[in-house]
Formats: sequence, structure tokens, C-alpha cells
Amino acid sequence: MNDLLAPLFNLLPAMWEKRWWGLAVAWAFALLGAVGVLAYKERYMASATVYVDTQSTLRPLLQGLAVQPDVGQQVTMLARTLLSPATLEAVIERDHLLPAGAGALQRRLLIQRLSTSIEFKINGRDNIYQISYIGTDPRKTLGVVRTLIDVFVHRGVANNERDSSQALRFIDSQIALYKTKLQDIENRLTVFRTAHPEYSVRGPLDYNAMEAQLQGQLITLQGQLTAAVSARDALQGQLGQVHPTLAPSLMPGGVVVAAPSAIDLRIDQLRKHLDDLLQRYTDAYPDVIATRQALARLEAQRQREQQAGPGAAPAQPSYSQATNPVYQQLRISLAQAAANVAALQSQVADVRARLQHLGEQQRKMPGLDEQYAQLNRDYGVISDSYQKLVQRRESAMLSRNQDRSRSQDYFRVVDPPRLGPTALFPRRTFLIALVLVLAVALGVATSYALVMLFPTYRTSRQLREDTQRTVLGSITLVQTPASLSREHSQRRMFLAASALLVIGFVAWALANILYLNH
Repeated sequence: MNDLLAPLFNLLPAMWEKRWWGLAVAWAFALLGAVGVLAYKERYMASATVYVDTQSTLRPLLQGLAVQPDVGQQVTMLARTLLSPATLEAVIERDHLLPAGAGALQRRLLIQRLSTSIEFKINGRDNIYQISYIGTDPRKTLGVVRTLIDVFVHRGVANNERDSSQALRFIDSQIALYKTKLQDIENRLTVFRTAHPEYSVRGPLDYNAMEAQLQGQLITLQGQLTAAVSARDALQGQLGQVHPTLAPSLMPGGVVVAAPSAIDLRIDQLRKHLDDLLQRYTDAYPDVIATRQALARLEAQRQREQQAGPGAAPAQPSYSQATNPVYQQLRISLAQAAANVAALQSQVADVRARLQHLGEQQRKMPGLDEQYAQLNRDYGVISDSYQKLVQRRESAMLSRNQDRSRSQDYFRVVDPPRLGPTALFPRRTFLIALVLVLAVALGVATSYALVMLFPTYRTSRQLREDTQRTVLGSITLVQTPASLSREHSQRRMFLAASALLVIGFVAWALANILYLNH
């Protein structure tokens, strides 16, 4: 046993001789450590938790009526941009994190430190967002978290309202734009319908069928006109074979009565025919127009004959010419046939004019079809877009009203900003104890290292064992009372210095604990 403990018994006295070096190193490290502990600032953590309600009870009720934004995605994007330099600048100004007169470099360094010290945790499944910040000043640390929570909540509410207002303003501007376009296309359709009434009223027509109908009508009228001309020519031939007068006779009183002229008879006949037509048709009917034109020509001819009559010599009393009834009847039939021919000629001319107009319209038809189809297509597209925009505006207004009624309910501060009850590890008390322990350990290690570097032999046995040589003799040191007194004095000084070191640090640690508790 003694052999096992012999190295230790030899080491401890040697280390005791080097104790002053170890004590000096321990005090030096303790003083440096104390300076470091005094300069160390304890760190505190403040945190807060916000719950975002992304599943509103109104969502099923407003399905299809209002626009339902993805609140979760919006909040996630807001959270990712919360630590932007602009937001951190606002935090610095609001919580006065920089002293007055700080330079741009200090501001940039502080922004960089804030971006690394602030932690934003996102739990997308539960819609929980946690903000935490670690700082050395408890009051400012709590203020930073409170400011970030305010910015997060109020910016989220403001973003929802701003997005709704911007969407509503954009939709209103588009509605005004499409309303102008709709009025323009309606005006163009009105102009087209005014310029082409027959097209716009009945729509695209089958011009081939209309042309075939008019051609058939023209053939019928031409046949009727040929028959009427033949009848008129036949009447004229019969009229030339009948004598116009009967045997002469003298009227009572010696008055000579002249027979009615052929023009008068035709005028009377046309007037009767015109009266009959007006009872059945309007003034725009082709037969009425043709009859009036023939009547106007006969009246003009009679007026010219009457104007030429007074220049002739007055007729002497003569025998009257009695009218032949057969002749008069033929004259009347001839006048009717002539009027019928004139009416049929007018109808043929009218049908030919309509055929010519139809041909012109048919040549214009491809362009009109394309123009009409384009106008209708543009009107349909613009009208449909306009109606959709009006519906979207109603949905946007419902969404904005919904956001305004529930904007404060989207964000709920579950855990308000609060500071941790204690400082984060390592605390100053732990550092004080650590410095003391390290100082003592370093002092002991210094003494041991000096013994290893500069070994000494206190006994002959130790010298013989280490050198493996024969020791011839040894000299014993005899302590005098003065040397013993000096040895005791040095021992007391060492113990006092060591105790002072330990007691000082222990008292410092206890004082720090009491200060924190108060």
C-alpha cells in the first residue's frame, strides 16, 4: 500500500513547494475571468404566439357568392416578409434600440443581429405562428416582440383590406372601360341597322329564293302585259271598223250639241277606275300610281287641245253628230285596256327595279354578313365580359364586407408577449462558479506542471529508485525556530490568499443570486 501511495506522497510535497506559482496563476485567471463576467450581459428571451383562423364559419355560407382568399397562404407570405429590413427599421425606431447619433454602420450591424436573433416559427398545420427574440436588455427584448406582434397582426388586417379595396377599384375601372366599349358597339349596331333596315330587321336573307320569287313574278307580269297589249290592239282594230256617228238630227232650239271627245271619255273612265282602286288599295300601290300617271297625261293633252281651240273659226250651225253606242262602248273598253297596259308596265318596271336592287344587295351581302357577324360577336363578348365584371364586383363587395366584419377575428394572440422568468444559459452565477473552479484547477495544474518540468528528490530512496544507482549517504535538514516560524507564516499567507479567492467568488455568486431574486 505504501508502495502504491509513495508517488503521491512524493508529488504533493513537491507541488506544495511550487504553491506560490499556482496561486499566482489562479489569482491572475480569476481576475481576468471576473473582468469577463462583469462584461458579460445575460440574455433574455421574449416570445408570443398568434393563432390565425383560416377556416371561417362564413365560408360555406358565402360559397359562390364572395371571393374566398387563401388566408393561410397570405399569412405565410406575410410571415416570410416580416423580418425585412424595412420592418426591422421600424422596430429599431419604435423601441429606441440605437442611441441618438448612431451611424449607418451601427444600424446595419443591429439589423443584421436582429435578423439572426429573431426567430419566427410557423406551424402551418395548426395555423400557429410564434415569434421569439433573444436580447440582453429585458425591457427592450420584450418591446421588440410586442412590436413584431403588432406589425404582424395589423399588417395582416391592413393587407386584407387593401387587397379588397384594390381589387374593387380595379374591377370598377374595368367595368367603366367595358361599359364604354359596350356603348360603342351598340352605337355601331344602331348605325348598321339604320343603314340596312331590311337586313337588320329580318336578319340574313335567302337572296336566291327572293330572286327566284321576283323572277317568277316578273314572268307572270310580262305575260299579263302581253295579253293586255294584245287586247288593247284588238279593241283598236274593232274601233276602226265601227262608224262613230248615227244619222244627223237637229236639237230643239237650234242648238248644236257636240259629241263628247275620246279624251273626255278616257278621262272619265280612268277616274272611275282610280276611284275603284283607291277603295281597295293605298296611294303607294303600283296600279294606283300608274293610273294617276295616265290620267295626268290625258288631262294635259286635253288642256293643250282646248288652248289650241279658240284660234280656229267658229263652227257654223250644223247637223249634230249622234254618238254610236257600239263605238262609245269600244272607246271605253279601249281606255280600260290602255290603263291596264300602263299599270302592268309600271309593275314590270317596279319588279325589274327590285331585281336590280336585290342584285346590288346580293353583291354587298358577303361584306354585310361579315360586318354583321363581327358586330354581333363583339357585342356578345363585350356584353358577357361586362356582366361577369358586374358579378365580380358584387362578389368583391361581399368579400370586403366580410373582411371588415371579421378582420380582427382572423388573428388571435394566444400567448401575449412575455419575458422568460430567468435569463438564458449561461447565467452570470454559473460563470462566476466556473471561473472559480477553473482558476483553482489552473493553479493546481501550474504547480503540477512545474514539478514535472523541474523535478526534485526529497528522499534518498526516491533518488535511488529513479536513478537505479547506489546512494552513499544523505544529509538531514534541521529546521531552526526562525525557519519554522517563517514556514508557518508563509503557510498562513497562502491559506489566507486561497481562502480570499474562494470566499470572494462565493460571496459574489450569492450576491448575484440575491439580486436576481429581488
